[in-house]
Amino acid sequence: MAMTLTVPIIDIFAGPGGLGEGFSQLNDDKIKFKIALSVEMNTHAHQTLELRAFYRQFDKAPDEYFHYLNGAINRETLFAAHPIEAGAAQEEAWHHEITEKGIQEVISRAKKSLKAFPEKDCVMIGGPPCQAYSTAGRSRMKSTNKNFDKDPRHFLYRHYLRLVAHLKPAIFVMENVKGLKSATVDGELILPKIIDELGRPGEVVKALDNLKRAPSLAEYHIYSLVKAVEPTQDLAGSFAQALAPDDYVIKAEEYGIPQRRHRIILMGVRKDIDPKLAVRLVKSVGEVTTADVLDGLPPVRSGITKYNDKTWEDWVGAMRKGLEIGQFDQVDAKTYQRIKQVINAQVVPLDTGGERYEGNVVKSNSLQGWYRHDCSNLIRVLNHSPKSHMLSDIWRYLFCASFADVHKRTPKLADFPDNLLPNHSNVDAANKKNAKFIDRFKVQIPTRAATTVMSHISKDGHYYIHPDPMQCRAWTVREAARIQTFPDNYYFEGGEKDSMKGSKTAAYHQVGNAVPPRLAWQIADVVAQHLRAMAL
Repeated sequence: MAMTLTVPIIDIFAGPGGLGEGFSQLNDDKIKFKIALSVEMNTHAHQTLELRAFYRQFDKAPDEYFHYLNGAINRETLFAAHPIEAGAAQEEAWHHEITEKGIQEVISRAKKSLKAFPEKDCVMIGGPPCQAYSTAGRSRMKSTNKNFDKDPRHFLYRHYLRLVAHLKPAIFVMENVKGLKSATVDGELILPKIIDELGRPGEVVKALDNLKRAPSLAEYHIYSLVKAVEPTQDLAGSFAQALAPDDYVIKAEEYGIPQRRHRIILMGVRKDIDPKLAVRLVKSVGEVTTADVLDGLPPVRSGITKYNDKTWEDWVGAMRKGLEIGQFDQVDAKTYQRIKQVINAQVVPLDTGGERYEGNVVKSNSLQGWYRHDCSNLIRVLNHSPKSHMLSDIWRYLFCASFADVHKRTPKLADFPDNLLPNHSNVDAANKKNAKFIDRFKVQIPTRAATTVMSHISKDGHYYIHPDPMQCRAWTVREAARIQTFPDNYYFEGGEKDSMKGSKTAAYHQVGNAVPPRLAWQIADVVAQHLRAMAL
């Protein structure tokens, strides 16, 4: 029987580890991926990354890992119980900011980590920060930055490029926002430039860094993961003739992810070993819906900011108050009746959840094996504490979820009664039909895949209103993590206020910035098929 080849992974701009988790979970009979080094600058994301690195040191997770998840011991006690594995995790997950001045340190650390592996080639993964490429980010930056075209955030991908040039990975995978396909610098589209430079990284880095010679002569074919081209076609320098920008966009809902997340993902294969396979991601049959993956989680209620809602009765009273003072009098008849039904049906007390909540996961779903793998010792629901909302937003959420329940769509601002319109300077009764962002309150429809989970969920939950009007709230971190396909035993650090000055905001931000692990797992399979065909 042939031996399994363990291929090291270098993961930069790793976030909480979504890409790395997917690669690590691939169960292939000939190729196994192992993280050699992951690099992340955010404190809380690094803590999450390090904890997961610890988990992966074991063939079978120790009892202490679940004692920690269940809240019985702290992190220090967990790591002290297994110092060798904790040391390996701390060596693997590096808390470090990648900068142009310090890039050589990152290259040296990566090369050192690869020496522990007998294989001569590695795989590199990561997603350079995307503020300069997202549509919203570009709009904000242009309005506040007169030197927008010279903003260094346009060129963070060149840190990735430098590592490719110096490490010469067999294959690399680079992820970024869909806005990259239309982003411009000095009037020139930047995606073709990125593809061109990634195809010849040594030559580009030599010029960028004024080196006497190129760090390597390795060149790459840059492939789409969703559209195959003729396997003999050379993509380097022929972007326009080979693939259009849309051909690099992966629509996650088409691959069994319960989310309409669209991202550009490039796969570079080193030319000298490229088997030129026409292997790409395989579309799934039908969407995985929001209800399918969320309904099994225990219901919890929101808190109300600046309001005396110490008990469940207080919370229900706040909703009744909205009914009594006429907040819902102007809504359509069907929605009004549903709001009354919801309030009158509040007879089973709900509490406000918790970071390690004692509720039970009671329903299976189409991805049950993925979410609940290795959860038999997990007796808590992790990161399942809702955000608190203003009383006025509680009423808006009750209206929105009830409206969606009866009309099977999320309401637009034009559907809002005037007295429930948000108190925003650009919205009033006269312009609510034509105001910008008319869907700024969005209920996630249970019969469809969810909309994109973004880091903005850390600031407000208006775009992620739970479809169950009984709960009257935005998603918890765990629900967002389910939509992102993180396993239920994946804990996001920073959600507790006594943890490194953390808050739920830190955990939401991590989830919103991540690559869905189950999508990464499918990408890993494509990469593995190429590696099997190579003479590594």
